[in-house]
Amino acid sequence: MNEYKKILNLKNLMYLGGILTIVFYIVFLILGWGFFPNPASPLDHWLSDLGRYEVPADGDPVWRIVEGEFKLYTELFIPSISNPGAIWYNLGCILAGISIFLFFTGFLQYKEKGDKIFTIITYIIMLLGFIGGVLLILIGVFSEDGIFLILIDAELSYPVHHYATMIFFIILLIIKVLAGYWAWQLNLNRLISIYSWIIIIFDILVVFTGNSSAIIEWTSILTSLGLVVILDVGLYFSELKNRIS
Repeated sequence: MNEYKKILNLKNLMYLGGILTIVFYIVFLILGWGFFPNPASPLDHWLSDLGRYEVPADGDPVWRIVEGEFKLYTELFIPSISNPGAIWYNLGCILAGISIFLFFTGFLQYKEKGDKIFTIITYIIMLLGFIGGVLLILIGVFSEDGIFLILIDAELSYPVHHYATMIFFIILLIIKVLAGYWAWQLNLNRLISIYSWIIIIFDILVVFTGNSSAIIEWTSILTSLGLVVILDVGLYFSELKNRIS
C-alpha cells in the first residue's frame, strides 16, 4: 500500500511539474514580451533579449548585423531605456527551472519498467533534467546585462548567462535523444519518440551556429515545452489504458 502511494505521488509530481513548467514559462514569457518597450518578434529578438533590463532607446533590436557581424546596440553607442518586462521574463525562467525538478523527479516511478540499460537511461535523463533546471534558474538570475534582484554587473552576468544558455541547449539535445528511446521502450505512442527526435534539429542548429538565429532559439524552446506536454499526456493515457486492461 505504501509503495502504491509512493508511485502515485511520483506520478502526480511529474504531472504537476510538467504543467507548472509550461504555465510558468509561457505566462511570464507573455508578460515579459507584453511589457517590452520596443517592437519585438521571434525574428529579430532572442528570448534573452526580453530579460535585459536595458534595451535600445531607438526601438530597434538589441543585436544588429553590422558588416556581417552581430553587434550589441551598446557597442554602437546607442542610448538605453529601461525594460519593465525583464523582471517577468527572468522570474519565469527561475520558476520554470524549479518546476522542472518536480517533473524529472517523477521519472523515478519508471526506473524498473525495463532492463538495466533502460534504468540507467532513466537516471541519466533525471540527472540531465536537474542540471537543466539549475541552468534555467541561472539564466533567469543572470540576465544578459545584470543580476536579478541583486546588482547590475554586465561583466559578471553576461558570461554566466551565455555559457549557461549554451550548456542548456546541449543538455536539451541529449535529453531529447534519450527521451525518444525512453518513450519507445515504454511503448508509448510512437509519435512521441518521433517528435522528440525530429525537434533535435533545432538544438543542433543553436549549438553549432552559436545561437545565431532568434527564430531557431524560440522554436527550440517552444518545441521542448511541447515535448513536456506530450510526455505528460502520453504517460497519463498509458497508465489509464493499463488500468482499464
